[in-house]
Amino acid sequence: MTGSESLEDREAALTQREAAQEEREGVADKRDRVAEQRDSIADQREAASDARDLRLDEKEKRLTGLEHMLDERARALREAVPDVVRRQQEAIDRSRSVLQRAEQRLLRAEASLQRSRAAIRRDEAEIQREVAASSQHEEGATAEASDGSERS
Repeated sequence: MTGSESLEDREAALTQREAAQEEREGVADKRDRVAEQRDSIADQREAASDARDLRLDEKEKRLTGLEHMLDERARALREAVPDVVRRQQEAIDRSRSVLQRAEQRLLRAEASLQRSRAAIRRDEAEIQREVAASSQHEEGATAEASDGSERS
């Protein structure tokens, strides 16, 4: 009877370990799905922001072209051209705006890179969990086989 109880205890412990492993994997899978959804939303937000920045850049280019055309027309008509200092300040302000948008794109790109790295780490962790689960399963099968040969 003692040997039988011991085998039953081992089987119960193995079943409990397997259930705990399955629960850990389920929690890890859910966490990964939530992280992927969050990454997807961030990617969508980034794409929308990039499209908006491109539209603003194009609009700014058109306005700059219009400004140059108006400056040329003013010169041709001998109208007063805005003073150099004001025009330089406007150019500096426009450049600052362009730099701010570029910096925002850089920050979004860095955030995207971090999300990609996190996804890679999650994938690697999943592989390690699967390897560990496979190893435990093989160890359990080996232990059962050796228990069976000892009883013979």
